[in-house]
Amino acid sequence: MRTPTEESYRPFEEAYSFFNQRLFGGELPDCLITFQRQKRIMGYVSLERWVNNQQEYKHELAINPEYFANYPLIEICQTLCHEMVHVWQSKFGTPGRRGYHNLEWAEKMIAIGLMPSTTGEPGGDIVGEHVADYILADGAFKAAFDELTATGFQLTWMDRYPVVRQQAPILSYTRLGKPVQIETSVQPEKIVDARSHQIDTAIQTMHPLPYSFEELDAAFTATLSPQLPPAVQLPPTTKPRNTSNKHKYRCPMCHLQLWGKPDLYVICGECNKTLLEIE
Repeated sequence: MRTPTEESYRPFEEAYSFFNQRLFGGELPDCLITFQRQKRIMGYVSLERWVNNQQEYKHELAINPEYFANYPLIEICQTLCHEMVHVWQSKFGTPGRRGYHNLEWAEKMIAIGLMPSTTGEPGGDIVGEHVADYILADGAFKAAFDELTATGFQLTWMDRYPVVRQQAPILSYTRLGKPVQIETSVQPEKIVDARSHQIDTAIQTMHPLPYSFEELDAAFTATLSPQLPPAVQLPPTTKPRNTSNKHKYRCPMCHLQLWGKPDLYVICGECNKTLLEIE
C-alpha cells in the first residue's frame, strides 16, 4: 500500500514523464518535484537547487497544492508544462536574466500548445518578466492532456485550506482571438479560459474553516469534471512585481539574504550564484 506522500506526489511524477514524452521528445532531465505554498504562485522552477552526495545536481519544480481543490485539473497540468518549458530552456537554450521570459521560451511554449501572454489573453505581450499563458485548442498540450486523462489520471490528495476562487473561469478556449468550442463529455461549453497575469485580491483569501469531507468530495468532482460559471483572472506562475521600495534577495545556494531596491542584479561572492528576488 502506498503512503499518502507517495500517493500525492506520484501523479505529478507520472504527468511529468508523460508530458516529457509527448511534448518534449523525452529529452527533459529528471526534476525533484516539490509542493510549495508561495502566495500568488501556482508553480516555479529553481535550477540546480538540489545536490546529492555524488555531487549530482537536480532542478526543483515546485507546484502549489493550495490550488488543487478549486482549480480544474487541466490548469494544474498547464502550470506543470509551463515550468517544464523553463527546464527545457535551461538545457537546450538560453534562459533570460532573472527568469525573464524571452522569445526563445515563448516560441517553445507556442510549439507545445500554450500561448504566452502577459495578460493571459489574446493580445498580450509574449515576453516579459511576468508572462502567463492560455491553452491553444488545437495545440499539442490539449491533445496530450486529453490522452492523459483518458487513462483515468487524477490527483489523490488535496489541501483542506485551498485558495478560494470567488468565480470560476468559463470553460472555452480562444485561438488567435476567436472562440473555439472544445469537445468534452461534460458540458462542452465549459472547459477552461485563459490564465491571467493578475489575480483578484479576493482569490487570495483563505477558507475560514477546514473543508468538510463533503466539500472536498465536491472539489474533487469540480477538478476532474468542472461545472463552472464566469471567468476570473488566474494567478501567474511567476511572482508579481512587489510595489514596495525594498525587495528581498536570497542566494539559492547559501541562502544569503539582503534587501535592496527593485530589479537589482546581484551575484553572491561566495557561491557565484545570482540572488533571487523573493519579495
